[in-house]
Amino acid sequence: MRTAPILVCLALLLGSAMSAQTVTAPARPEITEHYRTMLRYQRRMDGNVPDRAVVFIGDSLTQGLCTDAVACPSVNYGIGSDTTMGVLGRLAEYGSLKRASAVVLAVGVNDLLFRDNGAIVENHRRILATLPPDLPVVCSALLPIHEPIYGPSVVSNARIRELNSALKVLCSNEPRCVFADAGPGLVDGEGNLKESLQDGDGIHLNAEGNAIWIGVLKTAVTTAQMRAKGRP
Repeated sequence: MRTAPILVCLALLLGSAMSAQTVTAPARPEITEHYRTMLRYQRRMDGNVPDRAVVFIGDSLTQGLCTDAVACPSVNYGIGSDTTMGVLGRLAEYGSLKRASAVVLAVGVNDLLFRDNGAIVENHRRILATLPPDLPVVCSALLPIHEPIYGPSVVSNARIRELNSALKVLCSNEPRCVFADAGPGLVDGEGNLKESLQDGDGIHLNAEGNAIWIGVLKTAVTTAQMRAKGRP
């Protein structure tokens, strides 16, 4: 039996196939009980969403956003702790997407704990392919974090910037997609989320921070809607 050399070879092959981004999944499950509860609520309300509303889909940053300050009418389908996999699992529940004037997609920061950047971009590609083909899309860049407070090694502003660059390219290849990056207005001189714009946990925005994000999203939604109408 020559099992030892075979096992050594397998170990070497597996090691060489690993991504440079080593992601250790957190103890919590990716699809949480909060996700399931919120989705039940959202199913109940979806049939009452007005025609031509702007649909916001994302994680806790979206859940805490006053979406009517961006566009009205709107509906907020943010779910705290959600990921791109969670979004893929719930898009079919929203019949309102077929009647919407635009969708704002803002998800990905929780994915950093579960998968590498390449897989996150691929999930965004799958989300775009799943949305109605004529629906204008605003893809929000991942927002910066304040690393001294919220900065485990797997989540860093350098990695967020790298991922945003890839998402911007993905969006540029979709004529109906507008990439909205509020990051430059949120960071300090070291590239961290400004302490004055976050609510104390290093990742969630306070009212002042949200006001900056809202301004960027508002411009992007208008651009996406005008583009869909054939206007520059």
